Amino acid sequence: IAGLVGAGRTEIVRCIFGADRLDSGALYVRGKPVEIKSPRQAIALGIALVTEDRKTQGLVLEASIAGNTTLANLKAVTDRGFINRKKENEVARDYIRQLKTKAPGEGTSCMTLSGGNQQKVVLAKWLYAEQDIYIFDEPTRGIDVNAKAEFYKQMSELTKRGKCILMISSDMPELISMSDRVLVVRDGAIDCELTGQDINEQEIIKRALGVKKNGR
Repeated sequence: IAGLVGAGRTEIVRCIFGADRLDSGALYVRGKPVEIKSPRQAIALGIALVTEDRKTQGLVLEASIAGNTTLANLKAVTDRGFINRKKENEVARDYIRQLKTKAPGEGTSCMTLSGGNQQKVVLAKWLYAEQDIYIFDEPTRGIDVNAKAEFYKQMSELTKRGKCILMISSDMPELISMSDRVLVVRDGAIDCELTGQDINEQEIIKRALGVKKNGR
């Protein structure tokens, strides 16, 4: 999803995830109409949201890496109503290794991590939840080159496994290289869908500004 800042990109995906209410329109998952009124319902339908603001919406900063990693799939580490801390720690260690997260250990508070490593913990949380539809809202904003490369690798792996990715990005090379199709949002609505050779910087910017193909 492309568009200028303030065009309504994040608002659209928040509605899909049930964090905000729809003003109009309909949602379909696997071709079937659904009504999503909360993030809990979205998660149950197999939807994940890697939020733009990891500090206030993506993580419980005071909690550990392990606690955040299992947050969206607690049932997998719960036994008779109690969290199995040994299993939770094992899960977190696996994702620390897999994503090359730089941290002293799984018990480290997320508050002490760099932005890129915090973002990796957010990603680990949703990878462990094993969802079918992954929404990435500005996934590589404010992280270093190595962390970006790891994100691109994981996103490619998800699509190879048949998962769907919906990504918002203001990074033009990222949009062009990662997208099979681009929806351009303007004034709170989808202006157009671009595919193939039309996915280029000039066309995306023109449509985001409201300039049609004839130049008007």
